[in-house]
Amino acid sequence: MSKLKKSIVLAAGGTGGHVFPAQALAQELSDQSYKVFFFTDVRGHQFKVPNVSLIKIPAGQLTGSLHKKVQGGAKLVTGTLAALYQLKRIKPAAVIGFGGYASFPTMMAAITLRIPTIVHQADAYFGRANHFLASLVTRIATSFPHVENIPKSCRHKVIYTGLPVRPEIKAEPYILPKEKETFQILITGGSQGAKIFGEVVPQAISLLKPSLQKRLCIHQQGRPEYLGLINALYQRTGAQVVLSRFFQSMGEEYKKAHLVISRAGASSVTEAAVVGRPALFVPYPYAMDDHQFYNAQQAVNVQGGWLMREKEFTPESVALYISSLMASPRKLEEAALNARKLAAPDAVLRLSHLVKMIIV
Repeated sequence: MSKLKKSIVLAAGGTGGHVFPAQALAQELSDQSYKVFFFTDVRGHQFKVPNVSLIKIPAGQLTGSLHKKVQGGAKLVTGTLAALYQLKRIKPAAVIGFGGYASFPTMMAAITLRIPTIVHQADAYFGRANHFLASLVTRIATSFPHVENIPKSCRHKVIYTGLPVRPEIKAEPYILPKEKETFQILITGGSQGAKIFGEVVPQAISLLKPSLQKRLCIHQQGRPEYLGLINALYQRTGAQVVLSRFFQSMGEEYKKAHLVISRAGASSVTEAAVVGRPALFVPYPYAMDDHQFYNAQQAVNVQGGWLMREKEFTPESVALYISSLMASPRKLEEAALNARKLAAPDAVLRLSHLVKMIIV
């Protein structure tokens, strides 16, 4: 007689930075014959894993005006009650939260019911929701070896697992760009795109020598409403350009890139490290607690990338960066090799092992 499958609940929502790691773990646990449930808010429609049940849980933020804070608080209470009901029904062996306000009601419900819990901290700066939960959960998993702002009293709970990435993201040899050959740049601004990349980079390219412009092949992600304007700006340059709202195979895009220009979300920094690609990171200046700066600093610390504040991200400075790197391919190759020091390609296995460790 076969054993009854144990149930595991994952909680996340919103951006790809939370959803992609949850997807990877859900697939791994499902492959290991666990019954997996994914608790998310209304933004969780992008989560798609076969044989995983999706359950929507209300969630809100305690930010903004007094009216918005009251609304957010009401959603948190409603969400916690909904999660309590669902957890009592499912009876999971463990609950894993991937940070952010969308996972907060589920984590609070799991703690109330004394279910073993893990919070996964994606960024290199310990988030506010996880900070509140830290003393209450069973274990804390981190994406990076060094994370700022973890409460001292909770550091004994911390285990570095790395950040699970999509299966298509894997280590690829770095082919040194030769003189006069095509030099490919991948520009990605995270799940929301980055308007500033579309404004600054085309102007930076126009400042380069025509011979350098003709060598460039740029693949750039952007918001649909800006793609026409971005294309018009690039038309004034000699570069080959491919623009897209969403690249279907990021693995292929990373593989072809000689240089990545990106925001510094945890997934972006981790993916560049796993593939082994040098990157210029431009942290989103309005990110909570400036966490993208701390993520980018991880790559800088191992000499696997460079960091530029948005206020310094001007056409002149970007043109100088690109031209100097094109003239120093060995510097790119060294950064590509160094970037891998930050990678944990087996992160999903480490995290699934941690899940099994806390199950009683």
